[in-house]
Amino acid sequence: MRRSRRRRPEMEEKLDKVEQQVREARGRLRWQVRQALIPLDIQEKKGISKLNGQILIITYNDDLQERIRGILESENYRCDVAEGSSRAVGMLRLQKYELIIVDFTRYRRSTIFSYVRRYQPGIRVISIVSNDDRARELMRMGSYSFLVGRNFDTEQLRTCLVSSLRMGHRVCSLQAHGERCNKSCVNSYQTEEDIMGFDDIAE
Repeated sequence: MRRSRRRRPEMEEKLDKVEQQVREARGRLRWQVRQALIPLDIQEKKGISKLNGQILIITYNDDLQERIRGILESENYRCDVAEGSSRAVGMLRLQKYELIIVDFTRYRRSTIFSYVRRYQPGIRVISIVSNDDRARELMRMGSYSFLVGRNFDTEQLRTCLVSSLRMGHRVCSLQAHGERCNKSCVNSYQTEEDIMGFDDIAE
């Protein structure tokens, strides 16, 4: 009499777990390959020489892109735009950036913080958030400061640019302690032009 080839339930369960692990491993490998190819794709389509560096804007929203870009260019900062975190990481691998401005109003993009912490800890991140709870969460994750809403106060962004890039503050101390920006960190800041003007008056 021939034995039944039907697998025992415990064997079926073990095989199902192994197959699930194999599928997950293949998925992770495909994702890693796509991530590794992004810098090559950027080089092929845009070229490293076309990347401006200095400040990276991450958002899908065209209006917000143009709004932030306009503020940065009016202050003589160079900037690039990435529509998603994967492309942003690819650009970070190709060009040098000092600051990242990320739209978190509708997307999480927490991978940006993990990448920056691990590979480029000197880069500061300004988060655009929809509410205070999200702001507190992102400050704990390592955000330099935050702006509330896509219609944020443009003068606050200018304050963040001065305090982070020109004054070299590690983090916005007010927002790190749950307080609102009052621009006190830059009230006494003087540019080289201010100092030169004062010297001319003194003479």
